[in-house]
Amino acid sequence: MKLSDYVMNFLFERKIAHIFGYQGGSITHLIDSLHKVKGLTYIQNYHEQASAFCADAYARVTGGVGVAIATSGPGATNLITGIANAFFDSVPCLFITGQVSTHAIKTKPAIRQQGFQETDIVSIVKPLTKFAETVLKPEKIRFCLEKAFYRAQSGRPGSVLIDIPHNVQASEVDPQALQSFYDSDEYAAEMKRQLQPDYNAVRQIVAMLAEAKRPVILAGGGMASVRGKGIFQTFVHNCDLPVVGSLRGLDALSHDDEHFCGFIGSYGNRYANFAVAKSDLLLVLGSRLDERQTGDDRSLFARGARIVHVDIDPDVLGYSVHETISVCCDIESFLNALMAKIGARRFNNKAWLAHIHRWKAKYSSYSVHAHATDIDPNEFLHELSKKVSGNAMVCADVGQNQMWVAQSFYLSGDKQLLCSSGHGAMGYSLPAGIGAHFASPDRQMICVMGDGGIQINLQELQTISRERIPVKIFVMNNHSLGMVRGYHEKYFNNRCFGTVEGYSNPDFQRLALAFNIPYTRICAREDFNRLDCGLDSDRPHLYEVVLSPTTQVVPEPAPRRAVEDQLPLLDREEFNRLFELDGSVAKDEKI
Repeated sequence: MKLSDYVMNFLFERKIAHIFGYQGGSITHLIDSLHKVKGLTYIQNYHEQASAFCADAYARVTGGVGVAIATSGPGATNLITGIANAFFDSVPCLFITGQVSTHAIKTKPAIRQQGFQETDIVSIVKPLTKFAETVLKPEKIRFCLEKAFYRAQSGRPGSVLIDIPHNVQASEVDPQALQSFYDSDEYAAEMKRQLQPDYNAVRQIVAMLAEAKRPVILAGGGMASVRGKGIFQTFVHNCDLPVVGSLRGLDALSHDDEHFCGFIGSYGNRYANFAVAKSDLLLVLGSRLDERQTGDDRSLFARGARIVHVDIDPDVLGYSVHETISVCCDIESFLNALMAKIGARRFNNKAWLAHIHRWKAKYSSYSVHAHATDIDPNEFLHELSKKVSGNAMVCADVGQNQMWVAQSFYLSGDKQLLCSSGHGAMGYSLPAGIGAHFASPDRQMICVMGDGGIQINLQELQTISRERIPVKIFVMNNHSLGMVRGYHEKYFNNRCFGTVEGYSNPDFQRLALAFNIPYTRICAREDFNRLDCGLDSDRPHLYEVVLSPTTQVVPEPAPRRAVEDQLPLLDREEFNRLFELDGSVAKDEKI
């Protein structure tokens, strides 16, 4: 069997249905073999970064592995941003790169390059992958593929890369004679390191839940492992626990559930941050607690709470904040162990929940504009969220638009949020929408991005048009790179170089026309009814939402203050009074 045929059959046998890429000389054998496999579809993008983002979103939606392929040299290096994105967001993705033939690979480190488009992509991406290797010998292909697949999905998931020289792709292999990774001592050793819940810790946590007057769950990106399984919802309801979410944990619980209490962090909902600040027990599930969640002074984060941190990655435990208990295992195993220990017991935190909801009613998210007639992006996105289907996939780009989505998009039902979190890569949304569509074509796909973000992978409008992908694209156009512009305004005396000055946009209506995509312009609140135009159609649609150039994300972080003390600062007397708890919840000291 030809080695490239073996690779593609291997992927098909592991339930891969779509592979994303951009054709090139060093992957011609692989893509030719791909087309021989019935049930395996190749989706051609127009830039390898887009292919990587497609694979990333595909994996998030399917719960399996996403695959992207690129040629040697510039094709491989164009993948790097997507490789980093999947790595930092713990998304299982396999990246396959072509390489020059083995005779053209340099043999002396001092030589920069021997073959045309030769690049040592493996060395470049080692810090951004769980496994990366060049397959120099055909007989190693099975071992490397199995190892890559296993590593991508085991422990904390992430990126892996297999680099295959052009002549190796064309070589013949005997599938029956190939060595399996699963028969190796390496695999046996890794299996021995499988993590199980610390049952003594579980007993302590149950006791802490029973004692707590103001418990809160912080749901992080690790909750993706239990998405759709119902176990988290059962735990939340049985224990009557408020739930706040990080950016990647926002869809862990439907937003129409009374226990959902908002988005936390520097740009989070005030009421969610208040809940964490006043909690006496914080159960962190699958979050690394980065600075955007804790604030820049981490000693002030949830400072009155006992913190229980559960994560599959032992290196993040105890790294960011002081923890009372750290549990290293996967979220599903932990929840199963915890619920087994709780048994038939039930907890009542309704008074505490009611208090958080009073905060929510008083301190809802809002934006600041030059004129009252300007579109409030928070209001717009909340209205949009009520019009989309109950199982829609919502892909937010990076920048102000992402924060507005996190603050105000109502993720009720089975809606799923896709975004670039750890790496924060602008340009993610549009190709991610493509990948998500092929992962689940029957679900509605909503892409939200800024006028800057859409221009980074603008070429993928052609992929959308060519494949007739019915994605609904919302460009939140404030005629600037708004997030960084805000820094310029506050800290650089309004010197907006590269965010306003030296920055411009195309005519989005003409742009949509060029790609044969229907277009709708929304300029004022009374235009919201135009959302109905094209939202349920089987064609793509581009909506330009025109915002004031001064539109801001509010609330926002206040330097050197606790994360709940956000800008614009509340009156000090009012801020302190917020934390005087009433009703059946015991009063506590002021913060």
